[in-house]
Amino acid sequence: MPQQAITDLHALQDATHLLISIPPIPGVGDPLLSSHADLQTTLTSGNLQWLCYLSSTSVYGDCGGAWVDEDHVVNPKSESSKLRYTAEQGWLDLVDELDLSAYILHLGGIYGPGRSALDTIAKRKSSSRRQKLRESKQYTARIHVADIYQAILASMSIKSTRKIYNVVDDDPAPRSEVFAFAQSLIEKRYPDLAADSAGSNSQNRIIAAEKRVSNGRLKLELGVRLAHPSYRSGLQSILDSWLEGNQ
Repeated sequence: MPQQAITDLHALQDATHLLISIPPIPGVGDPLLSSHADLQTTLTSGNLQWLCYLSSTSVYGDCGGAWVDEDHVVNPKSESSKLRYTAEQGWLDLVDELDLSAYILHLGGIYGPGRSALDTIAKRKSSSRRQKLRESKQYTARIHVADIYQAILASMSIKSTRKIYNVVDDDPAPRSEVFAFAQSLIEKRYPDLAADSAGSNSQNRIIAAEKRVSNGRLKLELGVRLAHPSYRSGLQSILDSWLEGNQ
C-alpha cells in the first residue's frame, strides 16, 4: 500500500471493503495499526462492510509434520511469524465492536506468473539464503495467486465474523520436488534454460516448522474449488502462458 494511503485515514471513510496485505515491520508491527490510534473511530464512522487480513501459515510453528487446521494451537517461533500473529490479533480486536465481516487468511507460500520455480530457472537466479535454508524441509505449504483471488472473492459473499481460513493447495510437497518438476517442464520446451539453479551447497540447512496445512474449511465453508490443487497444475499453467505469449 502506498505511504499516502497509510497516512491518510480519510481515504478509508468511503471504503466498503478493506484488504490488508502490508507485512508487519520488526520493531513496529503492523504499520497501519501502530500508526493510527483513531483507526477504529475512522472505520466505525465509515461504510466498511468487510475486512480481510492476509497472514501466513507460519503462525502454526513446528507441528512435527502433522496435519493442522484452523483450530490448531498457534505456536509462532520466528520473529516474523510472531509479528504476523500479533497483527492478526490486533485486527480481530479492532473489529470486535464493528458490525462487519472479518477474515484472517493464512496463506501458504505464494507463487504465480513471474514468481515461480520456472521463473527462477529461466532467469538463472541463485536461491536466496532463506530459500536454501528451506530446501531441507519435508513439507511446504503453497498457493497459486489465482486461488488466493478465489478465496478473497468467496469470503466477500458470506457474512461472518472473526473467521480464519487456511489458503493452501492440496499438495504440501518439498521445494526440491517442485524445482525438479519445473526443470522437467522446461527441458521439454527450453532445453538451454534447464540449468540446475535450484541446487545448493549450503551446509546451513534446517528442518523447522514442519507441518501439513489443511484447506478443508476453505473448500467446505467458502466453496472454493482450487484452480491449482497442486504445484504441477500451477506450474504447467505458467509454462502454458509463456507459450501463448510467444505465439
